[in-house]
Amino acid sequence: MTSLEQEKLATEKFIENAVTNERNDQSNGYKKTESSKIESAHILKESEDQIYDGNMLDCVLDSSLLKSINSEADSIEGFEDLTSSNLSTIDAKEIESKGSSDEEKPNTNTSNLSENSSNTPDIETVKEEWSDLLGSGVILKKIRKEGEPDTRPKRSDRCFIKYTCRLEDADENNFVEQSDNFEMCLGEGDVIQGLDVAVGLMNKYECCILKIQSRLAFGDKGSLPLIPAKATVVYDVELLDVKDEEEFDNLTTEDRQKIGNKKRERGNWWYQRGENTLAVQCYRRALDFLDEVETERDAYKPTDSQLQALLEDRLKVLNNMASAQIKMELYDQALVSLQTVLRCQPENVKALYRKAKIHIGKNDLHQALQLLEKAKSIEPNDCSILKEINNVNSRLQKQKSSEREYARRMFGGPLPAPSKKEFEKKEDKKKNSQFSIWSSLGATVILGLAGFIAYKMKYT
Repeated sequence: MTSLEQEKLATEKFIENAVTNERNDQSNGYKKTESSKIESAHILKESEDQIYDGNMLDCVLDSSLLKSINSEADSIEGFEDLTSSNLSTIDAKEIESKGSSDEEKPNTNTSNLSENSSNTPDIETVKEEWSDLLGSGVILKKIRKEGEPDTRPKRSDRCFIKYTCRLEDADENNFVEQSDNFEMCLGEGDVIQGLDVAVGLMNKYECCILKIQSRLAFGDKGSLPLIPAKATVVYDVELLDVKDEEEFDNLTTEDRQKIGNKKRERGNWWYQRGENTLAVQCYRRALDFLDEVETERDAYKPTDSQLQALLEDRLKVLNNMASAQIKMELYDQALVSLQTVLRCQPENVKALYRKAKIHIGKNDLHQALQLLEKAKSIEPNDCSILKEINNVNSRLQKQKSSEREYARRMFGGPLPAPSKKEFEKKEDKKKNSQFSIWSSLGATVILGLAGFIAYKMKYT
């Protein structure tokens, strides 16, 4: 038996004795101290260094020996430190290199993580960035608090918002408008266009800041004295709640009249600002509420006085809507609105006057004059009616003169006798032309004589 084999057997016996002693200590309740563990590991290291010397690790200590050692170590709870130190002594340099590399790896991962975190935008940072809702910079939005997902309102939904409004260059607490619980119907012109668009893109309970330019805010007129012309405004908005559109059958007559008049007043606001399209939109919505809706509920059935008040408010809306339609040159639609008014109130002066304006726009001057004369009989001192009558009469005179001239050219009739003023103008023009001719001839003769005299004086 060679010396190497003897050393191997000695090492195996040493390990078996160590395992046996460990079992006995455990059964007797003896707990191995840390110093004894270190001493055992040191002895084991010295013995194994002798075996592994000379690059004979693969042929001497094979995998079966390692498995047996590991199985013994797994079965003994107190032997974990010894086996771990045994396995760690196989290649000290390799373990040290691995340990150093393992220590370096967390640092590398940490640096990579920090780089990735620096490249990845923070969620809160993204929320604080301005987003362009329309792509033109007219409406900018910054989310302060996310809302409930998939809860955006639909058109005509009732939206309850808390908002403040200030000028862009004003202090944050210098508000020009504010409300803690403002109700608006989405897409119906209850608020400025920019706010209407932005609320439609919000979720319930969302909070955001809006920066709206004047084109979709208060325009060139502003809202004096608080908001000047062409001013950019900043809104701080919170969408408190969203409810479905009101069903007409569930509304009392008083409620429908109240909502309808509110829509009418909003239409008047747009009309005064020259926004006729939005005004007509509000007026049409007001008519929906002011219409006579049949209901089966006895509690909601209107009385005669309520129906009369509802009808009068409805006629006001039709009259105002016709005025906006006339400015948009929608004459046929305006005529339908006014005919409805005149069927119920034949002597409505505003309706007669506006219907006359429609016929003037269509160049039907005779019909317009008849309507204006009827309106004058009801309101004889109305300056607008009198002015329009004079305008129509003047246009009729010109129209008659044009028709006579056209007929003369068609049938070759004699020239019309000129008026006294026209004759005087022609005579004056003739005299002026003759005077200019004689003046030019006289000047020519004088210049010729002066030249002749100068020539004679020079050469004589």
